[in-house]
Amino acid sequence: MRGESNIVKQLLQKSKDSAMLAVEFYNKPAVRFKSEGFITMMVIAWTSIFHAYYIKNKKKPFFKKQQTGATRPRFEIIIEKLPDGRIIKEKKWWDLTKCIQEYFASDSANPVKVNLEFFIPLRNMIEHRYIPEIDIQIFGECQSMLLNYDSFLEKHFGASHSLKAFLSFSLQIANSPQNIIEATKSELKKKGAANIVDYIKNFRSSLTTEIFESSQYSFKAVLIQVKNHESKDALPIKFLHYDKLTDEQKKNLNEAGIVLIKEKIVAIEDTLLLENKLTYDEMIDGLKIEIPEIKINDDFHKKKKQILTNQPTLLHRRQLDPKNSRSPKKDYYSPEIVKEFKKIYSTVQND
Repeated sequence: MRGESNIVKQLLQKSKDSAMLAVEFYNKPAVRFKSEGFITMMVIAWTSIFHAYYIKNKKKPFFKKQQTGATRPRFEIIIEKLPDGRIIKEKKWWDLTKCIQEYFASDSANPVKVNLEFFIPLRNMIEHRYIPEIDIQIFGECQSMLLNYDSFLEKHFGASHSLKAFLSFSLQIANSPQNIIEATKSELKKKGAANIVDYIKNFRSSLTTEIFESSQYSFKAVLIQVKNHESKDALPIKFLHYDKLTDEQKKNLNEAGIVLIKEKIVAIEDTLLLENKLTYDEMIDGLKIEIPEIKINDDFHKKKKQILTNQPTLLHRRQLDPKNSRSPKKDYYSPEIVKEFKKIYSTVQND
């Protein structure tokens, strides 16, 4: 990392450490629910590598305050009060959503961008749940998230930083797990996973075929036991790219049941999606209790729009008559939206 500033070196090391911890957590046999820890650490890894990239390229990855007429930008400040009474002020760094927006700009069809966008809401949705059955269902997206990260690392900071030298294939003892994506409604309800499964299905089904089949969005692999190679020096694992196979080879794979299929949306009973949701009036009542000084004005609606843009899963828009495309709709909100408002208003008070 010779030639890099200290802050870039620190962010780069933090990012790589987080990625290594994500892999270590995922590959631990004693850990049953692997996705939660992996996604959390990889979001940190990606956010830190973006911060290092921006600072390296003389761009400040901080949220700016809304202002008019100023010649120099002012940044949002987060204020923390220590137990001894001292005050620490820190610029508010871009979150992963903002980093993605700045890096990919108008390249909305980039599969690396779409892969990251898949994980941001999902991380929040599984944060307080225990659903180990979901691990195998999103393995492809998790693998691509890691491979894309290493490619980004090499591209912008050099091959010497690649994690490939430190990682290997993990040993597996795996049976076919329960497919929670195809679980019954009662099973989903019992697991508290209806919203999560609905999100995964809808996200995947919204993708173009090109993005869905891209290995940068989801890395799909099949491990097939074969006889020992005649050469004792042959590698025990070899990767074959599906798009580089001959038509005959693809036909053989398809006949063996190995196919790529885009998932269709399977409707989930609407009443399951409304469980624990708040109407608009209920949300307002809750906000007034938690934030007595809140005012329901244009500024409030701008903040609500900002929250829902960053976390669209906090809103469920229900068509009152599903059979009539012109029927009115009603919005329902996750109780988590109250916590998001509290974060914003606590920041405003401290400024």
